[in-house]
Amino acid sequence: MHEVCSAIPDLKKFLCLLLRGEDTVWPDESDTTFYSEFLAQSSRHGVDLLIAHLLQEKGAWEQLPSSVKTELDRRAKQAIAKEMARSNDVTQLGGFLEEAGIKAMLIKGAALAYTHYPEPHLRPRVDSDIFIDMADIDKIRDVFSGAGYRLEGWVYKSHQFKALRPGFGGQMIKYDVHWRSSNDARFALVIKHSEALKEAVPISALGGFHAFCGSHALLQACLHRAGNPNHDPDRLIWLYDIHLLISGLPEPELLEFAELAVRSGLQEICLEPVEKCRDYFKTRVSGSALELLTSNPAVRSGRRGYRGSQMALVMDDLRSLAGGRKRMAYCREYLFPPKDYLLQRYGKTQFYWLPVLYLRYVLGGVFEKVVLR
Repeated sequence: MHEVCSAIPDLKKFLCLLLRGEDTVWPDESDTTFYSEFLAQSSRHGVDLLIAHLLQEKGAWEQLPSSVKTELDRRAKQAIAKEMARSNDVTQLGGFLEEAGIKAMLIKGAALAYTHYPEPHLRPRVDSDIFIDMADIDKIRDVFSGAGYRLEGWVYKSHQFKALRPGFGGQMIKYDVHWRSSNDARFALVIKHSEALKEAVPISALGGFHAFCGSHALLQACLHRAGNPNHDPDRLIWLYDIHLLISGLPEPELLEFAELAVRSGLQEICLEPVEKCRDYFKTRVSGSALELLTSNPAVRSGRRGYRGSQMALVMDDLRSLAGGRKRMAYCREYLFPPKDYLLQRYGKTQFYWLPVLYLRYVLGGVFEKVVLR
């Protein structure tokens, strides 16, 4: 049994103990500082409701102070209500997409909530991510518009757009629609829609939607973590996703994941979270898979091995778009971004900056250090 006192040097370690299902001794309920920090940190890491569920499952729920249980119960009821509204909307949308002949996949947390977590509300998320073929962009935008969603964002340039509408109880239902496996040019071409669709698995609870197969989902989870520099890469819910995916993969599929990482030059990107999961959650990973992930000298020396580039992505985008009209629209978005986008991207508010910002945008930051500082 692990004894935990109020002077825990690293609350994240305590959260990991709970996520591993290990026995713990909680501080006295008079230690309000500890419990306040526990509620705040478990929420920030996205694991508060998951920990509550695990404690209830193992009969340790009563160890918590009543005030903490009340707060976690309140959060759970709110999350369940949100999930009901979200799942109803996703199921309805899946029917619309099937009718339109669009082969869409649910990815990231939205899919894992239904394929790997005990209850979908235990996997928090802001929106539902959908992965489509680039050729279906216009069709899916028409479906969303026809169903009353508001569309936001670029049509082509960012490789995604947002669709939003009010749901039950005033909750905003949000989708991120992607046609690349990542918005980061380094990883955008690693998983192509046509390849993923061949091995996709149905999500029985959500009608017409499919999810990535295990090896693709695990690779995508590693890429998502690496491609979000503005977020904590060690956020526990992201690593727990990877833990669940690894734990649920039979040996052949885990080796397939490792081989795909090697072929794509992504060993370091994938090895780091795998090793973090082994440390945080005692995740069992076969020696064969680890050997593959560490087989490249570039990994052992710490050099990065990914091969993607922005130019390669642009060229592939243009090849994927059918017809001159769509290609012209794509080029127009790249060359002539809206003024609001330029001001927001470069942190300016006055319109007289626009000529300089446009030059900076086109020339890739040549003026960054000379003019704008």
